[in-house]
Amino acid sequence: MDWVQRVLNRYMNGRDSMSEDISIKQHFSLEGKRAIVIGAEFPAGAAIANAYAEAGANVALCAITADEAVMQIRRVKREIEAIGREAREYVMDVTLGRNVQVTMRQAVKELGGVDCVAITPDLFLAKPIGSITDTELARVMAVNFNAHFFAMRSAAAEFRKQGTPGRIVSVTSVLGERGLPHTSAYSAAHGAVHNLIRACSQEFGPDQIMVNGIALGYMDWMKDRIDPDDEEAQRALRFTIMRRAGRANEVAPLALYLSSESATRYITGQIFPVDGGLLQHL
Repeated sequence: MDWVQRVLNRYMNGRDSMSEDISIKQHFSLEGKRAIVIGAEFPAGAAIANAYAEAGANVALCAITADEAVMQIRRVKREIEAIGREAREYVMDVTLGRNVQVTMRQAVKELGGVDCVAITPDLFLAKPIGSITDTELARVMAVNFNAHFFAMRSAAAEFRKQGTPGRIVSVTSVLGERGLPHTSAYSAAHGAVHNLIRACSQEFGPDQIMVNGIALGYMDWMKDRIDPDDEEAQRALRFTIMRRAGRANEVAPLALYLSSESATRYITGQIFPVDGGLLQHL
C-alpha cells in the first residue's frame, strides 16, 4: 500500500497552501502566469486568450493550421500586446501527437514555463451516418478528440517536469452529453473528450493538475451549422432557455476561473455547460 501513502502525502503537502486567506480578486488574477491556448483562431480560443492576458498572463497562441488561421491569431496577438502582455504565435498540428509535444515544449521554453492550457479546436460535421466517409470520420475525430488527448498528455508532462500545479481547460460541446440526429461523428468525438476529462482528472490529480471542461451550446458563430429544414435542430434552438445564441465573451470568464490555481484547488473532472439552458431540453 505504499502507493496509497504516496498519493496521500502529495495531497497533504499542499494542505497549508490550500488554507491560505486569498481575496476574491486574487482568485481571478493570472499575474505572472504563463498560458497556452490551442486553437486561438477559434472564437472561444481568441476570447480565452484575451481574458488570460487581461488577467495578467503572457500567452502562447497556437493555430492548428498554417493558413488563414495564422492571420487570425496574429490579430489576437496584437490585441494582447496592446495591453502590455507578451504573446507568441505557433502552428501546432493537433492531429499529430509528436507535433503537439514538440510545439508545446517550445512554447513552454520560450514562455519560461506554463501554468494553464486551454484546448479549443472544433470541427463540426452534420451528416446522416450513412453518408459520412471514413476520411470525414477520421478528420472529425482527429480535430475534436485527438487534439484534446495529445494536448492533455503533453501539458501534464510539462507540469510534472516543472513540479508545479497546473490547470487544463477543454472547450467541448453539449452534444458530447446529448447527441442529435446527423451529428453522430461530432457527438461521439465530444463524448470521448468528456470521458477523457474525467479520466485524466483522476490520473493527474495527485500532481495537483486539475482538468475541467466547458461544453458549449449554440453560439453566435455557429449559425452556419443550423439547417433551416432540420426539424430537430430547430427544436433545439427553440428550447434554449435564454432564447438566443451564446457569445465568446460568455465563455472566457469561466475559462479564466477554471485556470486559476488558487480558485480551483478542489474542482476537477467537471464539465460546465455554457449553453443557455439547452442541455435541459436535449
